[in-house]
Amino acid sequence: MNTREALLSVKEIIERFGDSKAVHSYYVEFSRRLEVLKLIEEYCKQGSTVLDLGAQPFIISCALRKRGYNVVAFDINPGAYMRIAEACDVDVVRCDLERDELGVDNADCAVFTEVLEHLHYYYVPLVLSKISRALKPGGILILTTPNIASLFRRLRLLLGEQPIYRYHVREYTMREVVSLLREAEFEVIKAYYSTVNDLTLIDADPEEYLGISSFKDLVRIALKKHTKLNTLRLLATTIVKLRPGLRQLIVVVAMKAREPTTQIQERWG
Repeated sequence: MNTREALLSVKEIIERFGDSKAVHSYYVEFSRRLEVLKLIEEYCKQGSTVLDLGAQPFIISCALRKRGYNVVAFDINPGAYMRIAEACDVDVVRCDLERDELGVDNADCAVFTEVLEHLHYYYVPLVLSKISRALKPGGILILTTPNIASLFRRLRLLLGEQPIYRYHVREYTMREVVSLLREAEFEVIKAYYSTVNDLTLIDADPEEYLGISSFKDLVRIALKKHTKLNTLRLLATTIVKLRPGLRQLIVVVAMKAREPTTQIQERWG
């Protein structure tokens, strides 16, 4: 099966063993996860070992297993979604990335998507160094994180509202992400602002999220559902097309260039 088919095949497992939060995430973030999976397919050979960091509810882990990758999933609190991981035959390691070592040193690839923003920024350099040490020389890291400089974050700030999502510790600019990766001895291969969240974080029916891939799809749904969010997304699309730096999602593919040297003492030590 191809990458899209693999992700679609996970739907039944998520609906059977996941809660409402996991099911909602599967649909709304389908396109983002598909973009990540396509990057893995491009940069990581099928059958290689992939670390999925901050993995719950194990949707990407499951899709990777369907594609024939060896997957080890790390999460600080995997318990609620272990039945999903077990149904996909995914190896799970309970791990606090800020405090625990990964215990791996020869992985081919690591997936670090929508996790950076949940970490305390004091520990981010150390966490990235741990990921680097877990990869073999030339190993690939695929990272995504929200763009604090996006149009919608800027508008919220102008309106006097907190621009950072309430469950995030800190969000970053592209320049900051690239700098952090280079400090952890990664060589950045590709870095870009994805349109995927600008197109898909809208009001739509569950199955509609699975078919959003272009501006035409956004227009179609916005015309069908005349909500405030859909109208704003529609109006913003032209702006973010002209100014990629205003898009909502940062995507970076990086390669381990050398062993990291970062050493950080405990914050409260």
